[in-house]
Amino acid sequence: MKKLHLPAAVPNEGARLLARRIASAYRGSLPFACQCMQIAVPTLQRLVDGGIVPGEELVADVARATQGGIQRHHWRQQPRGGWFDALDAKVAA
Repeated sequence: MKKLHLPAAVPNEGARLLARRIASAYRGSLPFACQCMQIAVPTLQRLVDGGIVPGEELVADVARATQGGIQRHHWRQQPRGGWFDALDAKVAA
């Protein structure tokens, strides 16, 4: 089983949210997440690495796979914390 690889620094809020989603919903299994989300393994890993910022179609695919939890603006935002920091309601709002 291939696990999700996380770089030391969080590249953007979209990557942080996507990593949290993969860790919680798919137990960190990148192939399982890719199968469920219908996004290729290298593409999903590069999104988390910050190697790519998704375009129109990929933003739509990620938003669909996360029930709208990760939107276009998240990929352009500075991260609101570390990879698995629990943010309180005030910070998240």
